[in-house]
Amino acid sequence: MDALRGFALAGITIAHMLEQFIAAPRPQGDAWGIEPTIFDQAIQAVGFLLISGKFFSIFSLLFGISFAIMMVNAEKRGQAFSGRFLWRLTLLFAIGLVHTLFYRGDILTVYAVIGLSLPLFYRLPDKVLWVIALVLFAGFGRAAFFLLTGADTLLPFAWTPESPVVADYIQTLKTGSLLDVFALNLTQGLATKFDFQVAVGGRGYLTLAYFLVGIWLVRSGIVGDIANRLASVKKTFFYSIGVALVFLLLTIGIFVTLPQPLDMTSWRFLLGMTAYDLLGIALTVTLICTFLWIYLKKPDGKLNGLAPYGRMALSNYLLQTLIGTFIFYGWGLGLLSSLREWQTLLIALVIIYLQIKISAWWLSRYRYGPLEWAWRCCTYCRQMPLKVERSAGNS
Repeated sequence: MDALRGFALAGITIAHMLEQFIAAPRPQGDAWGIEPTIFDQAIQAVGFLLISGKFFSIFSLLFGISFAIMMVNAEKRGQAFSGRFLWRLTLLFAIGLVHTLFYRGDILTVYAVIGLSLPLFYRLPDKVLWVIALVLFAGFGRAAFFLLTGADTLLPFAWTPESPVVADYIQTLKTGSLLDVFALNLTQGLATKFDFQVAVGGRGYLTLAYFLVGIWLVRSGIVGDIANRLASVKKTFFYSIGVALVFLLLTIGIFVTLPQPLDMTSWRFLLGMTAYDLLGIALTVTLICTFLWIYLKKPDGKLNGLAPYGRMALSNYLLQTLIGTFIFYGWGLGLLSSLREWQTLLIALVIIYLQIKISAWWLSRYRYGPLEWAWRCCTYCRQMPLKVERSAGNS
């Protein structure tokens, strides 16, 4: 699970670097400042298909798995964990709020808010969990929002590539001070982020669905027995590719027949968005199975090197934001919209490599990453041991 979490974090790093930490539609023309080459467009297309939204999905699934494991372990000890879990989420929300100051694409606040419902869902039977998850995956949350509001958003402004609001936001990132970025992220940033979760974007519905599937994977025993399920992993891999091809064709078929400019308040558009989500789910399963197939064939192989990286996911995630926003925003190096896609991809790979090495070094000396340790201490309201105790023979 740690190695898979590291794999997911690597994908998230690449996604954020390719978007240059804007967490917004990329504006058109002079508002962006650099015309993409064919090579840039090819990297963007591959990133959009295989990376964007896929590794967040793996992370969400792992969040549900981690919650369920904590609940199961507490039950074995005869302890109640729901209250402490809610306190743990409160702390996560606070960490995420600080993270949001720098980068409005923060996911920690979203996980904290949606995660508040997990103790209630945990008590439901597996069949009910699956029904709810399938309903959410199938886009019923998006459809319900559209039926209730008749709109695609709750925002009082347009949040599209052509919008002057987006252009102004990009200009603030390019030339504004750190305090300017903080102020905009705590106002407009929070509004756009949570609108994306509950409106036609529908990311929050998918997040909850992945949480619920993660709970089921633990309760079903699959997580604890994954080492013996290589044959099932292979079979699921091929099924997921087939399903992905079906929804890829369906997504293309729907969107190429939509009138231009896109009417995002039409049922056909909503159907296209749901088809794209289902394509993303299938590709997420493909990525997970690909990882597990390679890992289970050689558990001590190179993929195992991602485990320390995954164990320090919180510390690495926040550090990536500090590095990325410093590189791109005006309060740092100010390279936003100045780098080509291959350059941002290369920077992402360098960051991932260095963080993997640093994580392995750190965990050879300490039990937890620095933020993981602080979060754990605050969760249990006592100081936890941090340093790895070494025997006299190894000192």
